[in-house]
Amino acid sequence: MNSCIFCRILTGELAASRAFEDTVVAAFLDIAPINPGHTLAVPRRHVEAFTDLTPVELQHLMSAGQRVAIALKAVFPQCEGITFSVAEGEVAGQEVLHTHVHVIPRHKDDGFGWKRYGQAADRAQLDAIASKIVGVVTTVTG
Repeated sequence: MNSCIFCRILTGELAASRAFEDTVVAAFLDIAPINPGHTLAVPRRHVEAFTDLTPVELQHLMSAGQRVAIALKAVFPQCEGITFSVAEGEVAGQEVLHTHVHVIPRHKDDGFGWKRYGQAADRAQLDAIASKIVGVVTTVTG
């Protein structure tokens, strides 16, 4: 028996209020929503890390998220914006270790939001880090 709650939803073992499905991904409403309509888009294949998605899975996942966001704006006239959120790893806040994208309808004063932490960094430090990233990004396939 698979213990991953999202895999169990995808196989129909557990109930979910589905909002979108194709052959690669599915989207269903979060059972503890930030706001009504809060949806999770997930790949059908069990994959823990967002960075381990195949290019096809990534395309379908992000397309599903965009389609759900468009629908949320139509369904909820008070929706003034959308928060897309992905966490990879428990330290980043990933609670279910099956890659997923939160699609959260937002409205002014809904009480949810990101707080900016950190301090302004030195430009030379930023440039040095960016250079290291460029050196790896150019070798990544996908």
